[in-house]
Amino acid sequence: MLTKIISAFQPRFANQKVIIETVHGSVDGPEGFKIEASKFDNQLTAKITYQDVNAVRYALNRIFDFANSSENYLELSEAPEFPVRGVVEGFYGKPWNHQQRIRAIEKFGDFNFNTYFIAPKDVAWQRFNWRKPFNQEFINSMKELIDEGSKNAIAVTACVSPGLSVKYSDVEDVKAVITRFKQLHEVGARHFSLLWDDIAWELQHQEDIDRFASIAAAQAWFTNQVWDAMLEIDNRIHMTVCPMQYCGRGNEPYLSQLGTLLSPRINLMWTGRDICSGYLDIADAVIFQRTTLRPPLYWDNFPVNDGSMQKNLYIGPIRNREVGLHKYSAGLLANPMLQFEMSLFPLKTIGDYLWNSESYNPEISWEDGVNKLLLDQKSHNALRAFMRCSMGSNVGGDPAPDLRQIFRKGVAAWRAGKLKEAAQVFVDEANFMIENAKYLQGNDFAYPDIQKEIHPWMDKYVLGAETLQVLGNALLKCTFNTNEHRIEGNQGVINELEAAIYKYLGSRKNMFGDQIDGPINELIAELGA
Repeated sequence: MLTKIISAFQPRFANQKVIIETVHGSVDGPEGFKIEASKFDNQLTAKITYQDVNAVRYALNRIFDFANSSENYLELSEAPEFPVRGVVEGFYGKPWNHQQRIRAIEKFGDFNFNTYFIAPKDVAWQRFNWRKPFNQEFINSMKELIDEGSKNAIAVTACVSPGLSVKYSDVEDVKAVITRFKQLHEVGARHFSLLWDDIAWELQHQEDIDRFASIAAAQAWFTNQVWDAMLEIDNRIHMTVCPMQYCGRGNEPYLSQLGTLLSPRINLMWTGRDICSGYLDIADAVIFQRTTLRPPLYWDNFPVNDGSMQKNLYIGPIRNREVGLHKYSAGLLANPMLQFEMSLFPLKTIGDYLWNSESYNPEISWEDGVNKLLLDQKSHNALRAFMRCSMGSNVGGDPAPDLRQIFRKGVAAWRAGKLKEAAQVFVDEANFMIENAKYLQGNDFAYPDIQKEIHPWMDKYVLGAETLQVLGNALLKCTFNTNEHRIEGNQGVINELEAAIYKYLGSRKNMFGDQIDGPINELIAELGA
């Protein structure tokens, strides 16, 4: 595996001669590493000390950054904070395709992740046909993903979700899950996941009702049977379970029963207070651990945008995850968006948080991700400007921080009676956005896959620009009452602004937060007073 990791990474140093020595030795933490590296002329020499082979992949990330810096010497010792770090592809809707998953695994290695659960809700093999063994085509694709994972320090696995139709007391159903896990183990999987989420709360079969005191008891018995069978094959494996109740206070009776009965080595997933939690903190983690007798493995529903959230692109950085949460958690897996390429930007910031929560800075991490993921400078600048209009989400953040500065400048000007100056501020921004939209949709934009993913939001982006144009032109038709220090305009101006806002809000996609309609509605109210 060590040779695979280094060989797969080596082509990135295309323009340099790189000599890497690896030494198995003492480091801080199982996935920690030490690096001693230097550059002279066009040669880079590095020594990596490691304990777990995964750490070599993360060390190579640091060496690559060093290779592209102006520094000539590097010496450091690092280790990740969270034990399990990565992604659960667990959204409703069209899943990522195989080639996207191959690309994802390499990027996940770049983000210092170590785990990738494949569990899309709306595919037959995941929740509906789970009693059948995986067909050979699926197993071949999983083998390719698992092999790619071994090159990038990513444990890849496919999950099983039997809850819609399972008979817990039926040993044949138990065997069906074991068969699938054995198939995955044969092609290299070592982490297995059984998901009980989004199913009926009551036992569905009389045999289960007669045998088990509760659905928690039924799920614990079933899971333990699978776990014990897999341990007989390989006692080094890991298993994770998503409980039926996966959000709340963490002290619910169902969780207490399940945690008490479940084997202590099995991880339990948890999304926090809500399905999409605005924050994750230590206090709630402690309650969950006391209830279930194990720390939570977070299924973090960010930046996911399935269901009613499909109108949003959640492309800002992760926020409101407490510093030090790793001390009370088994790890964190992020649930990404349906848009694969755009998911990479927030996922990169999640990797930075999971590596070191204390040093994590959302803005710096996000900018670093944009720089590393978008190497064509003109396309980088254009897409960054677009993305800065859709930065908010359920985890907080200003949806349109740059546009907010435009409005502060423009509103300050009209409050001072400088209506022409204010109008020019909004018209200039509108013109920039319209030209930017043309470039993003044109042949010169360097990232066609991203172009396809953002296309549904381009109309909203242009509508935002057109609304700013209307605002600028409306200001030119207004006057400033110097005695009362207020802006004044006739009903025609109000009608123009209202029509623009009505058209803007008619788009089914979300961008800008309330940064456009909020100030304009305030202006309408002032003009009509």
